[in-house]
Amino acid sequence: MNLTRFKAVVFLIFLGFLTVLIKDFRIQVIKSNYYKRLLLKSITHTVQLSGYRGLIFDCKNRPLAVNYPSYSFFIDPYYFLKLNQHYSNSDYFKLKEKLFFQDIEKVLGVSEKQIERVIQNKSKDRFVVLKSRVSYKEYRALKDDPNFIPAFGFVKSFRRYYPDGEFSAHVIGFCFKDGKGAEGLENYYDRFLKPEKVKERVKYDAFKFTDRVIPKNGDNLKITLNQDVQDYLHVELEKCVKEHEADFGMAVVVNPYDGSVIAMDSYPYYNNNEYWKYSYDYIKNRTVSTVFEPGSVFKLLTMSAALDSGIFKGNELINCENGRWRLGRKVIHDVERFRTLSFQNVFVYSSNIGSAKIALKLGKKIFYRYLYRFGLGSKTGIDTVSEAKGIVKDIFSVGKLGLANMAFGQGIGVTLIQLADMYSVIANGGYRVKPHIIEEIFRDNETLYRYKPHRIRILKPSTIEKVKSILRKVVLYGTGKKAALKDYEVAGKTGTAQIAKNGKYVNEYVASFAGFAPYKDPKFVIVVSIFNPKKGGIYGGDVAAPLFAKLMEFVLHYYGVKQDNDLYLKK
Repeated sequence: MNLTRFKAVVFLIFLGFLTVLIKDFRIQVIKSNYYKRLLLKSITHTVQLSGYRGLIFDCKNRPLAVNYPSYSFFIDPYYFLKLNQHYSNSDYFKLKEKLFFQDIEKVLGVSEKQIERVIQNKSKDRFVVLKSRVSYKEYRALKDDPNFIPAFGFVKSFRRYYPDGEFSAHVIGFCFKDGKGAEGLENYYDRFLKPEKVKERVKYDAFKFTDRVIPKNGDNLKITLNQDVQDYLHVELEKCVKEHEADFGMAVVVNPYDGSVIAMDSYPYYNNNEYWKYSYDYIKNRTVSTVFEPGSVFKLLTMSAALDSGIFKGNELINCENGRWRLGRKVIHDVERFRTLSFQNVFVYSSNIGSAKIALKLGKKIFYRYLYRFGLGSKTGIDTVSEAKGIVKDIFSVGKLGLANMAFGQGIGVTLIQLADMYSVIANGGYRVKPHIIEEIFRDNETLYRYKPHRIRILKPSTIEKVKSILRKVVLYGTGKKAALKDYEVAGKTGTAQIAKNGKYVNEYVASFAGFAPYKDPKFVIVVSIFNPKKGGIYGGDVAAPLFAKLMEFVLHYYGVKQDNDLYLKK
């Protein structure tokens, strides 16, 4: 090699080294930030992470709302076309593709034409969901398919499942597809149940591993509902509505001392695992949202106000006008024709005329004072959605006829939970206690919140004893005989209210019974209302009282409440 050629080679080597050095200096120093950003962009991506939605348990820790895995089946149209282009001459790939399409249609019901349409319309997309809510069984069938094509895939998520289904759907409610609570407790306590959602930039190492922040799960609920009692009420209520060919019915079981709702349901019902199949008439919780004229079960307020105010002592005689009494432009009727009844027998035999006369003697100022004490015209505050406050006319617009009507439960609107609240006052000794469904909110082993009942006395103890005695006699020899039990003393009141439509009363009725047991030491309040029964009678004593008796007997035996010895002694 001559000297000139050697110098040329050395120069070229030096020039190349210098070029690399300059380039490296440019990358490492001058544009270092740019290349750092480029690197991070290539090895990181932003993801949204979410914990699990909180669970709901009944009072015995049985799950009523849980999460279970669900899958979405998707296709990458862009990659699918690339595969087809790469294997365009492969008969094996074409056969495999055809067989896999057949398997997809067989398992998921998604046809080949549907898939081809997606590929054609979204050829540049990298992710298109072909079917959501794919079960684990369907997922495994396709995932383990020997003909599986990599351009397809699954995304795992968790959806809500309700083990008790239709039996407690009106209380528990449901969630939308996005996981947001829509009805019942799922809606009311959504802010506690919903999990934490975080957006995070995830950086992978050389082995494609990363440490991710685990978002917090939602808080869990323990509620007062007893699944056994709830399921029994659900079944018996359905039987009753169908037996009497009624439009719908509802019932509630409450602990009168702390206001805890043990069971609550209405018929017709819906399955919250398939909520999208039902109209809102099936979904709404009628026990808190349906406002109706209660009829004679409302006479509880009339007798309580009369005795507690001191205007009546309970030994008065009331002229019941032989079952027909004209007041202004209206004639008030009784089912039975009574001339004179004692104060207590006005309510035992459910005289509308006697109740109206008692209310008129009280006057609307005192009557309304007790309306408000019992919370009528206001929401009870129960922890669920869509509660109605009822209808109470303004005191200044109520005349004698309006006051007389309210005395026997017409011209006023209540909800079933308001009636349960009213009868709880008598059962617990004169206190108003807010009804509630929540028992506690917890996370892992930590209790975040525990419900504490608050009681306000609204009636004197002497009033309670007199009212309880009257309600007991209603069941012994009055209109509520069919609510009686063999081994427990029951107290309560029947109600039969005519239904108004478009401002006029029609030939349709609401049959109700509200009461408690055992009489001397009440443990439970139950209220039943059946709307527009068309078979087997229309009266509360014939339609609602037998269902009340079934429910009360089951609940008392279920909780092992001591039977009344007096009944055995009488036998």
